[in-house]
Amino acid sequence: MRRHKLEPYMARVTILASDMQRHVPISLAKATSFRADLAGMLTVTIAASYESCVKEILIEFSSKHHPKFSDYVLREYSRLDSRIRTRDLNKYCKSFEPTAHTQFKKLLADRKEKVKNNTGQDIEKAYDQILDWRHDFAHSAKRNTTIEEAIKFHHFAKHVLFAFHDSFL
Repeated sequence: MRRHKLEPYMARVTILASDMQRHVPISLAKATSFRADLAGMLTVTIAASYESCVKEILIEFSSKHHPKFSDYVLREYSRLDSRIRTRDLNKYCKSFEPTAHTQFKKLLADRKEKVKNNTGQDIEKAYDQILDWRHDFAHSAKRNTTIEEAIKFHHFAKHVLFAFHDSFL
């Protein structure tokens, strides 16, 4: 599967974030509480997009092997229910293709080092933070990020998914 198949999921996040910033700009003084809710909803959307990417990768990989395997994966992973932490991605790699697990660890480490050296950011921590914010907002209504911060973390976090994707090539 080419990585461009993940782009519609990533584009959805970009468009939503852009619309939020345009319609409810940070300069709008009385919208602080509303912007905090929007940021929470943005993290839910980002995490849902990540779930869709993981499903797409697993289904695409399985479809290359056998239609029945693909059908099974489609049924089994139709609802990941936020089981997309890095440890889950490692588990999926091990289950689907042991060489993919080795490759994922290598690609993730390489990307992590490259981004860290260039920007000082840790892609794995950014990925986990997005998922934590999503959980906090969805289950406890905690508003603990901003739209801008969520976008920044997403920019780095998506590299975890690119490493996961590339490990199945």
